[in-house]
Amino acid sequence: MPTPWYERYFTADYWTFADDEYTAERTSAEVAYLADVLAAYAPGRRVLDLGCGVGRHAVGLARRGFDVVGVDVSEYALDRAAAAAAAAGVDLELHRADLLGAQPPGWGVAGVDAAICVQAFGWGTDADQLRLLRAVHRLLPADGVLVLDHSNVLAIARHYRDEACADIGGTTFHFQRRYDPATGRSSGRVHVRRSDGSTATLPDDVRLYHPTEVDTLLTRAGFAVARTDADFSPGGAITMDTRYVQFVARRAPVVASALDGHREPASPGTLDLRSAPDEAEPVAPALDAAWASLSAGPPAAVRSRRYDLADPYAGMRLAPLVAAYLRWPAGRHLPPGRVTAGAGATGLLHALARLADGGTVLADAAGHPELPGAIGAAASQLRVTSLRDAAAAVAAVVHHRPALTVIDRPGLLGPSWTTAQLRQVAQACAAVGGVLVVDETLGAYLPPGDSAAPLTDDLPGTVVIRSMSKGFCAGGLRVGFAIAAPDLADAVRAVVPPLAGSALALDVTTALLTQHDSLAPLRERIAQVKPMVERHITAAGLPLLPTDPQVPWLALPDEPTVREILATRRVLAKPVPPLAPGDGCGALLRMSVPLSQARLTAFVAAMSTAAAHPSPAHPSAAAASAAAACATAVPRPTSAGH
Repeated sequence: MPTPWYERYFTADYWTFADDEYTAERTSAEVAYLADVLAAYAPGRRVLDLGCGVGRHAVGLARRGFDVVGVDVSEYALDRAAAAAAAAGVDLELHRADLLGAQPPGWGVAGVDAAICVQAFGWGTDADQLRLLRAVHRLLPADGVLVLDHSNVLAIARHYRDEACADIGGTTFHFQRRYDPATGRSSGRVHVRRSDGSTATLPDDVRLYHPTEVDTLLTRAGFAVARTDADFSPGGAITMDTRYVQFVARRAPVVASALDGHREPASPGTLDLRSAPDEAEPVAPALDAAWASLSAGPPAAVRSRRYDLADPYAGMRLAPLVAAYLRWPAGRHLPPGRVTAGAGATGLLHALARLADGGTVLADAAGHPELPGAIGAAASQLRVTSLRDAAAAVAAVVHHRPALTVIDRPGLLGPSWTTAQLRQVAQACAAVGGVLVVDETLGAYLPPGDSAAPLTDDLPGTVVIRSMSKGFCAGGLRVGFAIAAPDLADAVRAVVPPLAGSALALDVTTALLTQHDSLAPLRERIAQVKPMVERHITAAGLPLLPTDPQVPWLALPDEPTVREILATRRVLAKPVPPLAPGDGCGALLRMSVPLSQARLTAFVAAMSTAAAHPSPAHPSAAAASAAAACATAVPRPTSAGH
């Protein structure tokens, strides 16, 4: 395998030239700057020096009490760094590694609080540099900091010469190079003639960046720039004459996964209302019928081998069923090419994040985190605000000009968006050239005719997501489908993997969609139970936030008093953190409405049980008496729910 050019560049000859440029006074000023930034931003004092060279910054920081780990590709430079540390009476942890080749496990480094990269950025391609920054991002803790210095091409270009000569201590350096504006690289050779008459030729091929290019790379790598400085001067204004630019960057806030609230097991005796397993009871007959219908089809051995290669996105199979189920307007046709099946709503939302194509994504502060959480991989920028109504959403679209806007329908809070409201937002998105994703993963709780999907007929840039998970209680099928506007259909299929829905899962999906309103018993049960559950919550002194009456959950503010009341009653709700810190929406708790008779009775008992009483799973006599007293208020499921 050929040696990278920079490994052949950073030799003793290079350092003869560099030592003359990197004076003691310059190094001292840079170390002082780095020490001040690290003291202000780093959570600890263990620092990784990327491309540490001969240790001129590492030794200085170690003298100031930092625990420094240096990594460099040059064995010669590391030997000098070790000698410099010994002479200064400080300890350095040094590792030899190619930072543009090896990933962090190969660096031999762990447990750092901060990273610095000074005059060591640009040796590789843009892809190499991005990969390096992403590796540093993974290595740093959530509150870690990166100080990245780079040479400003604007200042260099003012004095750039294709040929230059220098004589340092009897060694002459003849630079022959050319700057290519199309690639941003300065490439050539450095011819060296040493004082003893021997010669060497060093390759020279460095990427010179504009500051905005570095900012973009940092953003794509998952960093948020906290500040920029000029020539190691805190707060210095960056101009065309600024030779070196320093970026102080932190890891950008990460959108919490929707799975986080489910990962911890509930304590014994706790009524776990983080999810709703009892939703399956009202829809069990529909599920049983769907699976039973498969017995009339091909044998299992044939069915398990089937690939729908002629219909890889299942559009031909699903389009007529989706149109019928969602009550498509009479006289209008849903073409198969506009329907794309994916690996559940989760898979579709992750794929659709790529439609942002590096642009801004606008999301509701109380929205579902799936698509916003995926934009890190799509190299986009997230803007979170309260999209409480159409006017607020349109104003946000006009202000941020997002490439992609996502709206949950229904959402965690408030009533479901009307189609008239969505039309206003879709038109605003189209006006700025953006895409509107309407996430109807939870739309199964609404009547079949209440969907935004038909809007895609005449609203460009709009896509609606539906799923077989919520309501249908068939999340294990991992089937979701996107209905796209005609102008967006090809773009959706360009980002969604083909054959993401298995043939067997699509068979069950087909059977469920063919049934006549199979979720009617579930909607009836929610309408029957939810008002009573809300009354018990309010009677317990808990503040309710507004939710759509058709959805099987309640929302409460995630406050200490609320958690305390729930804890005394041994009821567990799911924490829902805000999408981004300071986005104007506080943390929430989502509580599933208990639908089965057993869970509903346990809930009533819990709401009537004091802290000192046993758990709802085993109520005391007093709690049982309270539950019995409320029995008339506990609706019984109708026969349709069994």
